Amino acid sequence: MDTLEPRTKRSLYAIGVLALVTVIIALSVQSCGPGVTGHAGPGLTAVDIGTLRTGSFAAQPTAYKPKFRNSTDFRLIEARRMLGYLVHPFDVDPDDSAPSTVKLISSGTDMTSDDGIPKAFAPIGQTFNVLAGVYVSRTNGNLRSRKKVIVGLLRFPTEDAARQAADQFGTIENDSNPGRHPITIADHPDAHASSGEDASATAFLAHGPYVVLASTRVPAPDQAALAALTKRTIDLQLAAMATLQPTPLDDLLDLAADPEGLMRRAAPQAKDYSDPFYDTDDFGTYDPAADLHYERNPIDVRNAFREDGVDAVARRTGVLYRTRDLAASFRLQNTLTRTGKDDDLLNPPPGLPDATCVRLDLRDSNRDYDAFCVVVYGRYVAMVVDRFPVARPSPTALYERTGAQYAILARSE
Repeated sequence: MDTLEPRTKRSLYAIGVLALVTVIIALSVQSCGPGVTGHAGPGLTAVDIGTLRTGSFAAQPTAYKPKFRNSTDFRLIEARRMLGYLVHPFDVDPDDSAPSTVKLISSGTDMTSDDGIPKAFAPIGQTFNVLAGVYVSRTNGNLRSRKKVIVGLLRFPTEDAARQAADQFGTIENDSNPGRHPITIADHPDAHASSGEDASATAFLAHGPYVVLASTRVPAPDQAALAALTKRTIDLQLAAMATLQPTPLDDLLDLAADPEGLMRRAAPQAKDYSDPFYDTDDFGTYDPAADLHYERNPIDVRNAFREDGVDAVARRTGVLYRTRDLAASFRLQNTLTRTGKDDDLLNPPPGLPDATCVRLDLRDSNRDYDAFCVVVYGRYVAMVVDRFPVARPSPTALYERTGAQYAILARSE
């Protein structure tokens, strides 16, 4: 074996010492730099939260205290729980995964809306005293070859009230749309199902104290295909709610609003009312299946939830996801910020190089935002949203919201 000359040995020794000193200095600067807070880990850039631009947005954790506007608002607690038992339209038809419309219902007063259950059915909610409900609609996003699945679930005081309500839904649907004809749904003879042109159908079925609503569409008139799609919707919904039991109304207010402290980590409402949405009905904690109804790319997000160990989601003005660990958080961030063909990636906010921000081509139908940022802090992933001004689109407020949300996470430890 060849040996090294003495001069060569000395040179290599000097290089080794210099490299070691460089590494020690770098580590010292990273761990002891003034003002740097947070817990830097593999892949997570240390952030000086004292220098983040947060504008007028709250940058400290705040306790969550639900506000009830009227005597039935507390029933939204039950509606949010029921959302976890509502079948996903993309499980009925994988093509129906375009962004959704989600409605939470707490009484006959809010049972119907322009973009939810049609207002022709409003008397049913009042007459039979609907207590809580959920509604979700998704399409395939193709206007030329439209496919659609809408699913709703309404809770009534008794099984008898639910049966009468289902009967009335069927009657009003046919009376308000002359020319409709019945459609037979195999295995569900009690379903009130009908269609006008065999390309779209509605069905109403009582099941215990609940009424299942299904509205389906196929690209072209085909009664057999339409009936099969409607049957699949009902079958999957009944399976999804197999373990659903109504919570006694008197017990709802005894349930802790934030039992694991997740809501306090999510950004609260802006004090200057600058949030892109005003409705806070969806504020609360969710299991992953329930939250999935709100997600833009639900199939990818569900896979990410499973792979990354997401076990809870908190929806406040900021949306918080709890994952398995830091690596899982970054993977989830990548999934949540996946862009569509007409969406744009934005530069990260100043001081937050790990944040990912997106400008959407179309506004979100539930919270009316067209831009959002997602940040990671340990096993937490948080999303904040904003709506850019039409006249002078600017990410300034979005970046301030992001800085405030990150600061909240860092100060929650």
